[in-house]
Amino acid sequence: MAKLAVPEAIAVLVGTIVGAGVFTLPYIAVNSGFIITIGWLIIVSFIIIFLHLSFGEVVLRTKGDFRLPGYVGHYLNPPAKKFVLLTTFLTFAFSLLIYLLLGSQFLGVIIDFFFPDNVFPAGLLVVFLWVCLSLVVLTDGNKLSKINFYLSFLLLFLFFAIIIFALPHFKTENLNFFNFKNQWGWLIPYGAIFYALNGMVAVPEAAKILEKRGADKKKLKQVIAIGTIIPALCYLGFMIAVVGVSGESTTLEAIQGLKGVLGNSIILLGAGLGFLAVVTSYLIFASYIKNSFINDFEWSSFISHLLVIAGPLLVYFLRLENLIRLISFTGGMLGGFEGIMILSVLKKAKEHSDLEPPYQVPLNTVVMAILITAFIVGALCQTFLVY
Repeated sequence: MAKLAVPEAIAVLVGTIVGAGVFTLPYIAVNSGFIITIGWLIIVSFIIIFLHLSFGEVVLRTKGDFRLPGYVGHYLNPPAKKFVLLTTFLTFAFSLLIYLLLGSQFLGVIIDFFFPDNVFPAGLLVVFLWVCLSLVVLTDGNKLSKINFYLSFLLLFLFFAIIIFALPHFKTENLNFFNFKNQWGWLIPYGAIFYALNGMVAVPEAAKILEKRGADKKKLKQVIAIGTIIPALCYLGFMIAVVGVSGESTTLEAIQGLKGVLGNSIILLGAGLGFLAVVTSYLIFASYIKNSFINDFEWSSFISHLLVIAGPLLVYFLRLENLIRLISFTGGMLGGFEGIMILSVLKKAKEHSDLEPPYQVPLNTVVMAILITAFIVGALCQTFLVY
């Protein structure tokens, strides 16, 4: 059992990270410039790995089953915990809405492939997907990690398959290395990539898997590093393949733009890839939020389940349908505030913690000041400048 702990924990992290955000990256790379997007991918990857490791240290320093709001309440103060409750609710509502919107699009492509003469309204597909995923959320939470474990490997296989099919049609001239049409366009990739790589919700789940399987907790550092690098490399390969094939014809969800070159079969494969990515991320994220409401805020199981299940559907009826805006705001603004909270909690945990962690992240005043400033500036830019 201990031997499977590391790959299972990595699969949970990879399966959570690789989600809806990845499919907007080729479109963003075309409109912001390929080199600029790659540069942001490298920078944000290092930032996210640092934050994941920081959160992992907090988890290993603390007794009890918490999520980020619980750690904030444990180490900081009640006002900080209330602020995290607000950002947690907004993050979960926007994220699950993004998953539902993209998931319904991919589901529509799959249905259209097998039943081309039938037209299903987009709203109906959103509600249908919401019902199905809500039923899974109501099941035993332990089953979610097992479902995600197997789906993650299939997800990676599909990623490599679509890249292999696309590369023979690759054309260098399709890569728009720089794009200065929008003076603030070079900032757009930051929020979207931050959102696409953020797997903070899976760090406690990965630590729990190692503990349950009797594995050395020190391996959490290895799990976080590998589990974050794999998605970053997949994103890089996916962007190169999609943009190199479809160029200026790259669509928002990346897949439909490949149809003219690769045909219907690859569209079905890509839709399957997208659907699996959305479903795995939705389930793990919903489980995280549900457990946070129960354990961190001490709400009843009924209320917690009700909020997690009803939240994204209620937000959907507000007609927030601009995916790039939603993803950039969630990554830049809400993800930035989440990063600030993690650094603040880690600083306090290093001073007063319950346990001695098997690894430690270097955190001094200079590093903390630079990162917090970057998060604040990034949040403001993603909210007010890039649109």
